[in-house]
Order: sequence, then C-alpha cells, then structure tokens
Amino acid sequence: MVSFLTTLLACPLALLSVYAGQKSYQAIINLHSDTDRAEKAAEHSDKAARELWRTRLTQASGAATAFLSLISALALLFANAAPELVAVVNVVAGTFASMYISGYWKAKAQVPFMTEYNEATRKSNDLRRLLIALSAGWAFTGAVGYLET
Repeated sequence: MVSFLTTLLACPLALLSVYAGQKSYQAIINLHSDTDRAEKAAEHSDKAARELWRTRLTQASGAATAFLSLISALALLFANAAPELVAVVNVVAGTFASMYISGYWKAKAQVPFMTEYNEATRKSNDLRRLLIALSAGWAFTGAVGYLET
C-alpha cells in the first residue's frame, strides 16, 4: 500500500517529469530544424551518419526516461504501485540516460550561426541535469517507501 508520504513525493516527481519531457521536446524541435542538412551530410559521410544516429538516440533516451518517470509517478498516485520497485527502475533508467546524454552532449561546443543547434545543446544539457534530479528524487522515494513497509 502506498502511504501518504510516498504519494506526496510522487507529485513533485510527476511535475519534474513533465518539465523534463518539455525540455526534451524543445531540444528535439530545435534539432529538427537542421534535419535536412544533417541527413544530406549523412548520405556522404559515415561520421555524419553516426553523429545523426547518436543525436537521435540520446534525444530518444531522454524523452523515454522522462515519460517512464511520469508514468511511474502516476502509478504511485493512482494505481497503488510498489514504490521500491518503481524507484529502482527509475533510478537505473535515469542514471543510464543522464550518463548517456552527458557522454554525447556535455562536450559539444557552441557553433557560430547555428542558433537552433546551440539551443538544442543547452536544452539537452538541462535535460541531463533534470534526469539526475529525477534519479535522486526516485532514490529518496524508494527509500521512504522501503522504510514505511
């Protein structure tokens, strides 16, 4: 049974998940503005094709993790889910996604005259930090859920 405290913790996690999803969506939209050029470059260069693939994969991992976190928070609120299990899944997913995104986006430099790309880089790094915060929140929620059983 989910306690009142666990339910109380699920509310900010749901809101933070929505905010992370919004950052992910904005980064994807910013990157989408350069899709034609990136796909044209990928046709002529294996390195450009790998970069395009990794860009898309990092964005997908961030969006999927934010969505998983939102669904998990809603499950705690409305479906009486086991907080310990839900927390472990979200800590693992959030940690993996933030490390994966960090490995790709943290070292990206700002590119002159590429405003949309630079915004996408900034928002991807914001998303990485939000996923770390979500992981910490889920770890705390799982610990509270465990101590309450």
